[in-house]
Amino acid sequence: MSKHWVTQALSSLKASLEPVPHEVNELDWKVNLSDNKDRLTEHLIAFANHPNGGYLVYGIADAAANLVGVDQTQVEGIITRLTSLGRDAIDPPLVLDHAVVEHDDVSLLLVHIREQANKPVHRRGKGIEEAWIRSGGTTRKASRADVGSLMLHSHAPRWEELRTTTLLPANDVIARLDLATISKLLQRPLPDENHELMRWLADENMVVLDGSGYYITNLGGIAAARELNLFDSLSRKSIRVIRYRGTNKVDTTDELVGNKGYAVGFEGLIGYLKRPLCQTTCRVCF
Repeated sequence: MSKHWVTQALSSLKASLEPVPHEVNELDWKVNLSDNKDRLTEHLIAFANHPNGGYLVYGIADAAANLVGVDQTQVEGIITRLTSLGRDAIDPPLVLDHAVVEHDDVSLLLVHIREQANKPVHRRGKGIEEAWIRSGGTTRKASRADVGSLMLHSHAPRWEELRTTTLLPANDVIARLDLATISKLLQRPLPDENHELMRWLADENMVVLDGSGYYITNLGGIAAARELNLFDSLSRKSIRVIRYRGTNKVDTTDELVGNKGYAVGFEGLIGYLKRPLCQTTCRVCF
């Protein structure tokens, strides 16, 4: 399965190569790994601060954008170095993704740096003024005004946005969520193709796309789970309805423990509540 971001990366690459090779904010190409660790760190920071993130492309030489490609040894060295910098030299730490693609019969390494929600991303061990941004197709240090703007567009992750599963293939996501009911509640038809369906779920903040797989978010699980007990962090959040005899909590008549997500199980919950209420008030439930 092709990683979802590769199409956008190749589109940005094409835009930067045609009609005349030029630099763009979303992408920077390199022939190989630079020895300048500080500059590499600045590029990673800049893309992490950029709206929708950005891409480093390895295997393209000089300003004329000659395609020279990369080999396996280069790929391993580049990924090891960038991953280390993203983890150890940047705050908050970055998680990078990569793919090797064939472009005009040449192997290119694409590195995806996702936009971070918590900004400004900056050099670890330094103040937030040690931040970089993309501007005019280049990486430059953020000004005080730039840092202020990044802070305005920053937010700490909300509970609903956190991931409740490990990385899953699309079929496993579809199997865990009651998408037919969610589609009915939102009054939106489900896309026919799996990749479009997953994009729809991402737009609704129910999944997070990551490489060639997907994480179900807390929102997706708590709203649409077929079975909440399949989600370790949500299994204790099931709805419980307990009916007592009289006005104390000593004598229990019956108890229902729901196992569906709140949204997809709501109609069934209301139906369950109506039955004893109708029996109490009118003996007949219409």
